[in-house]
Amino acid sequence: MQTPDWGALEAQDGVRLSWNVWPDSKLEATKCVVPIGAVVTPRKPLPDMPVVPYDPVRCKGCAACLNPYARVDFNGKIWICPFCYTRNHFPPHYASITETNLPAELFPTYTTIEYTLQRPAAPPPAYLFVVDVCLIEEELSALKQSLTQALSLLPEHAQVGLITYGTHVHVHELGFADCPKSYVFRGSKEFTTQQIQDQLFMGARGGAVGGGAARPGR
Repeated sequence: MQTPDWGALEAQDGVRLSWNVWPDSKLEATKCVVPIGAVVTPRKPLPDMPVVPYDPVRCKGCAACLNPYARVDFNGKIWICPFCYTRNHFPPHYASITETNLPAELFPTYTTIEYTLQRPAAPPPAYLFVVDVCLIEEELSALKQSLTQALSLLPEHAQVGLITYGTHVHVHELGFADCPKSYVFRGSKEFTTQQIQDQLFMGARGGAVGGGAARPGR
């Protein structure tokens, strides 16, 4: 059997797995010394990726999506999840599927597809950067470059937050381009979740920050 070109497959989907084979039973999965994982390239352009106008069909056992590696009983309209081996019934609108009339999810060449979800649109994605600033100058410069690059790759409608910590913890408000603003929490004092919420939300409403533990600063 010809060995697959793993590099080409990774370039096609932007995904690299820790294993090139998949355990065929739960017992085999427990014998894996290295856990099964994946490194994914977010927002990788896939020009040939098909787009389907419906929600994904998910496994009732582990919530995995229907995919080309699932075993399908076309007569019983049942598919077996390749991850947890749960038997799942196809929804009614899959009643006409046959070996010659496959949905996009079962085409072997469609390893990545995009679904057009029918539920209401999700809120914009949120990214929170938590940065340790106790670095030497060279490392701090490299960190700034990495953050700048990461920000350039985010969606335009994304919400972004920034927390930096060293001797003190700074929670930055990024909506003030001309006058940088942050809330400073002393590193030598412990705060409860409720205290942090109260202080940040009071500051956001323009109220006084109690106790002098946290203050707006530059």
